[in-house]
Amino acid sequence: MRRLASYNGVGVPIRRLGLVLGLSGPTAAPALLAQTVSPPIAEYQERARSSFQLSNGSIFPLTVVLEPRGFDVTEHGDVAAAPLDTARIHIKLSATSFRMAPRSTYTVFYEATTDTLPAWFTISTALSGARTDNGINLRIILPHVVYLNQKQALKREEVALRRLELDTAGKKTRVLLENLSSHLGRVLELTVASTKGQSRAGGAFPLLPGHRRWATVNWDLNQPPARVTVRFAKFSIDTTLVPVLAPAEDQTADGTRSPDAPRSGAPPPASADRR
Repeated sequence: MRRLASYNGVGVPIRRLGLVLGLSGPTAAPALLAQTVSPPIAEYQERARSSFQLSNGSIFPLTVVLEPRGFDVTEHGDVAAAPLDTARIHIKLSATSFRMAPRSTYTVFYEATTDTLPAWFTISTALSGARTDNGINLRIILPHVVYLNQKQALKREEVALRRLELDTAGKKTRVLLENLSSHLGRVLELTVASTKGQSRAGGAFPLLPGHRRWATVNWDLNQPPARVTVRFAKFSIDTTLVPVLAPAEDQTADGTRSPDAPRSGAPPPASADRR
């Protein structure tokens, strides 16, 4: 059995789950695409005793440093910094630093328990040593995100649908969900519909305890949506809502939020260390 070293740490800003923090542009792309973590997200019931694999597909040897970190998710889906609650969440790693040869893989083993459920954290992997074509050194961050779920599944009465907004300029509609409980849940599918058709949001996402979360769906029909269906693992919510126009400051021509619109708890933009 591998010897596991205990580790305590605190969170620092990360952007989105699975995002690589690095230089943008064509000179950085080859180096950034060469490093991966698998799986990027993992879910377990109550405790974890598992592993993830790092791949270095580049021609450079890399120095790797691992650090457990906390995080939170804002109502707009941004990942924000949060301290890791080391008094409650206990993480052991098979290694906290090592070297990776070019075009190699490395498996990191870990154990995670928590005094109270649910819990979530990320094992952040910092890889140094890759360079762009013009010789700039990069420090790449790859997170492995872990959710420790409670035994009791989220219940229908613990979820509220608060608002249905229509962004006519961006041809999108948004639904505001709220988790009223202390249980962690996951939205598997969200559909909005009118008498003329329907549209479905792609990709599942977590609904954290006591959190609100906006879910955005493309909507190019000339009739406003009125029915919303949200599917979870153990139940579905199918209801009608009166749509309202999204605030003007939240609308842009391409349907994204205005960069000046307030985002509570949003982290700073992605960045890279240049050395």
